[in-house]
Amino acid sequence: MAAINFDLKEYQKLALGRFGEFLRDTNGMGAKMAFYKATEFPFRNAPAVAEGTPFVCLRVPTGGGKTLMAAHSIGIASRNYLQVTNPMVLWLVPSTAILDQTIAALKDESHHYRAALLQSFNRNFAVVTKAEALAMSKADATGGAVVIVSTIQSFRREDDSGNENPEGLKVYEDAGVLMDHFANLTDEQIASLDKIEGDARPVYSLANLLKLHRPMVIVDEAHNSRTDLSFRTLARFNPSLILELTATPQTEHRPERDKYASNILYSVSAAELKAEQMIKMPIRLTTDADWVKTIGGALDCQKALEEAAKAEQAETREYIRPIILFQAQSASKDDPTRITWEKIEAHLRDDQRIPKDQIAVHTGPRKDLDGIDDIRSDKCPVRYIITVSKLKEGWDCPFAYVLCSVADQVSATAVEQILGRVLRMPRAQRKQRDALNQSYAFIVSRSFDTTAQQLRDGLVEGAGFNPMEAAQLIAPQQNLGFEDVQAPYQSDPLPEDIAVPEVIVAAIERLPPSVKTRLSFDTQSRTLTYRGPMTRESRNLIHLAFAAVPKVATTVDRLYAKSNHFQVSAAEEADKPPFVVPLLGFRKQGVLQLFSQEHFLDLPWRLDQCDPAAILERFRLPDTARTGEIDVGAKGSIEIGFPKKVQSDLAGVINEPAWNLPRLANWIDSGIVHPDITKPSAVVFITKAIEALIAAGHDIPVLARNKYDLRKALGTLINDLRGEREVGQYNALFAANAANFAVSADLSIIFDEQTYAPNMPYAGGTKFAKHYTRLIGDLQPSGEEFDCALYLDRHDKVRYWIRNVERKKSSFWLQLPHDKFYPDFVAMLTDGRILVVEYKGGHLYESEKVKREIGAVWAEASGGTCLFCMPTNRDFRVVDWVIG
Repeated sequence: MAAINFDLKEYQKLALGRFGEFLRDTNGMGAKMAFYKATEFPFRNAPAVAEGTPFVCLRVPTGGGKTLMAAHSIGIASRNYLQVTNPMVLWLVPSTAILDQTIAALKDESHHYRAALLQSFNRNFAVVTKAEALAMSKADATGGAVVIVSTIQSFRREDDSGNENPEGLKVYEDAGVLMDHFANLTDEQIASLDKIEGDARPVYSLANLLKLHRPMVIVDEAHNSRTDLSFRTLARFNPSLILELTATPQTEHRPERDKYASNILYSVSAAELKAEQMIKMPIRLTTDADWVKTIGGALDCQKALEEAAKAEQAETREYIRPIILFQAQSASKDDPTRITWEKIEAHLRDDQRIPKDQIAVHTGPRKDLDGIDDIRSDKCPVRYIITVSKLKEGWDCPFAYVLCSVADQVSATAVEQILGRVLRMPRAQRKQRDALNQSYAFIVSRSFDTTAQQLRDGLVEGAGFNPMEAAQLIAPQQNLGFEDVQAPYQSDPLPEDIAVPEVIVAAIERLPPSVKTRLSFDTQSRTLTYRGPMTRESRNLIHLAFAAVPKVATTVDRLYAKSNHFQVSAAEEADKPPFVVPLLGFRKQGVLQLFSQEHFLDLPWRLDQCDPAAILERFRLPDTARTGEIDVGAKGSIEIGFPKKVQSDLAGVINEPAWNLPRLANWIDSGIVHPDITKPSAVVFITKAIEALIAAGHDIPVLARNKYDLRKALGTLINDLRGEREVGQYNALFAANAANFAVSADLSIIFDEQTYAPNMPYAGGTKFAKHYTRLIGDLQPSGEEFDCALYLDRHDKVRYWIRNVERKKSSFWLQLPHDKFYPDFVAMLTDGRILVVEYKGGHLYESEKVKREIGAVWAEASGGTCLFCMPTNRDFRVVDWVIG
């Protein structure tokens, strides 16, 4: 099978980046203020645990890769908050099945979960079960990062009824094998531990071991662990922070009803998953009141998908075997007419003549999935899986394409347990055939609209989708059209007055091979021919290739509709021109390239040639009279700031080896990210900085004790030096090479429903008529930016506009000295020109001069086809002035 891409998706990077920023801010201002800074929402302390414990949630819809994000979060917390290289982590999952799956993946050398830990800790870490942790040596506990994976149930002293839990009690029992962990503790360390009854000796238990190491707690599928009992269990281990990951976080906060809301730090949208090719969308729905016809339709769909999958494999070598998930009705003695799993299996085998080995039943006494080692193997024959309420927990196979339900109704639980299983995209990569990029649902129902709404509700309640997004994700079934997947489709003749045929042929030659081999141009008939169904991605690439050729866009759109058997009048974008926006290019050695940092920065940067003397002003030893921020607690006692207390506790259980200058310099370098600097260059600079501090009177042992503060100071100094370098070389380039900037259709982006990826869809009451996509991203329902959007929407010279979302691969950007600039809005004018608008409040306008300058360069380079403006203080007359 093909290798899996281990790279994080953009939304995963953004979510984890927000988590790291929150933890860095927590170090300086505490969790409460750090959370408010990140979200502008109030922070709620976790029930039962110590006040001030960082307690946040990353909300990721079904299919978004929560477990991979959890694996990466450990290194982020270690670097940005815990300030240790050997943290202890308690990773809690909701069931034994998911526990086995997670443990296996984290211990698998080839799995991307383990790769995330390797990236942060090299090989200096261990992944253990609770049973292994109960016999863990002191060397194992302190020698590297330790990740204990378990269910929260197995750590509870009592069950939901208040009775003792024999499995959970093992965590709290005295065990001689753990004795070494409690040797040579200070009185302060012992004070917080559970003691043997009638004795001052601490219990040699795993619970006390966890207390000593202040574990980071990761709660997977956190919506399953929201009770007071769950939080009281976590409190027993004195956690340093709690990270929740779930598609459906608790949002209602009613402690009197045992409901505790999560602090949602970042919320991933379905549009982001779709744009990153993580999920198969939309869901094509077919309903019928006859269960036999419904199953027949699902079987026909599976056969058509399998034909498409075979053609896909022949072209790309990727193996896919589309699977149907059948949801049967539960049996009832009082109703023999119910469509049970036995009836469905009999129908498939006897009436449809499907071989026995292609059918798996997983419900009640039948657990066929347990006997299948790898359902994705090309040796596995299973194509049909029958269940009732849910599949095997932790089961995850992206080959599941079709849900066929004969159940009484489609509930949120059914969506979470079954429909969610058909959403994952194989290999997280869009296919050449659009039918393989979508999911399919065949539901026994008399009402399409009612069933569609039930599915939408389920996507929201069970799979964690935004209500506005869910409304866009259910669509009627269409003719899959796989009679001949390579059938040629011919366009209408291109107009006689467009560019010469040589230009068309040259544009086709610039296309990627996967598209170029399907598209051809007949110079005699002046027609384009495309073999097989054209995907949206292929259509967009063709639009970009032909961006400079007038009057071709409509022909391409009609060919796209024709190859997919769409009715042109019903094609979603039949009347929309492609929204193509040129980026800024820079001519280097006669070749026009996308303008980026490489044009004004020489890499790698020779940091070792910079002067580190400024470290003497930036690094100060902390006041030895206090070990952290001091506050007055609710009971009047003096308390050390929570982050400093955690870091102090962790330092107390680690016996570090002796430090010297090379070891300290290498340790500091390992915690500073610098892709633009070689390691030798960075180590030389850091060594010089330490030598300067030694010459100023600091010795190595003192610097080592304060190594985290020193690393922070050096990291800040390197960032400032980098900034000075970037600004200087950026300005020098513009001063000497202004004539080298140009705009070309060959360097363009295209806005499209498929790739538009808002973080949070607009949910205001005002309806916009001209936004290019159905969803509007990241726009507040009021305020100055909202007013600017409304002005564009009502402008008689604006044909379409789009909210440009920051830091997305499909968004428009311009290069600044330090970063990319993503303007707020991009508009297509009625005369075909492109207008880019960046709105700025009056208090920020003067400081944004560099953005106005690069915007003006882009507009000037376009020769009048592109316009840029920056209105401020709600004075939108500048928009009219620029448009003319």
